[in-house]
Amino acid sequence: MIKKNVLIIIFLSFCIISCTPMPTKTWTSSPVNQTSKNQYYEAQLETLKKNNNFFEMFRLTVINKSDKNLEIDWNKTRYIYNGRTRGGFVFKGIKPEDIKNLTIPSDIVSAGKTFSKEIAPAKLVAWAPYRDRSVGKNESGISYGIIPEGENGINLVVRYNGKEVREQITLTIVSKEAHR
Repeated sequence: MIKKNVLIIIFLSFCIISCTPMPTKTWTSSPVNQTSKNQYYEAQLETLKKNNNFFEMFRLTVINKSDKNLEIDWNKTRYIYNGRTRGGFVFKGIKPEDIKNLTIPSDIVSAGKTFSKEIAPAKLVAWAPYRDRSVGKNESGISYGIIPEGENGINLVVRYNGKEVREQITLTIVSKEAHR
């Protein structure tokens, strides 16, 4: 009888434990987006979640305030983590060999126009094998990783009339335990 009661208690304990919600993390960004301005352009950086609870990419928006085209130099633009540069960025349509060879095509922002692109730190992504890209599930071949807690941002390099104009924009990402 005692054995039976002990087994029932153990069974009920497992049932109660299995019904307890598992802790998860809730990720937040402070501020939600950050803006930097100069006489040529205004740039805004915003963290993005794509079907997940964590941040895995940024949206960069550049507003050209000048009367000439701007050129975003992706080969010199860098990801910033806790005050240090940690490589470049990737985005839809980019090829791994372009990153390796520093041959990423620049984006042009026409005079008076607004440009926007979703970008992710190259150090945090995984590339799908080429054979898996043709299946249609992952056409870009990029699997985005979790942007870590701490100061994250961009050292943006833009050319105006042949001159490099740099802006540094950072956000702070934090997470806290949450129950489902």
